[in-house]
Amino acid sequence: MSAGREAEDPVNAAWDSRACAAEKWDERSRASTTTWVPPIMAALVERARKGTLGRFYPFTSHAALCFRTGPRHWLGGDMVIPVSVALAPGGLYDVRVRERGTVLETVSADEAVTMAEQLVDEYFSDGAQSPPRAVSGPSDGDQR
Repeated sequence: MSAGREAEDPVNAAWDSRACAAEKWDERSRASTTTWVPPIMAALVERARKGTLGRFYPFTSHAALCFRTGPRHWLGGDMVIPVSVALAPGGLYDVRVRERGTVLETVSADEAVTMAEQLVDEYFSDGAQSPPRAVSGPSDGDQR
């Protein structure tokens, strides 16, 4: 890092990386005639980043946008949030909760993220969990 330059926010860097990957994802989906995956990931990432989910580290898994409290949840100490938004055939977003399944199916990224934000708030307000803050640390994308 050069002198006088502030360290980049690792959560923001993770969102930058996810936004770039989402654009490429959508380009591939539009160009392909053999995939069911709709080209709607970039709109989802953009909307999620602007809201309260933007405080978490984003990652994708099986055509779903997921969230975690730190850059390396698989090493322990960080957690994967049990709410995700998956892409579904027909250009739909499925808001999913682990162990409950799909709780909303919509064509609107805004509606999907709003529901996901409400579910995350409910999850952390149940008294058993305290709302996490994303921890600082280097983000290594989705490497596991």
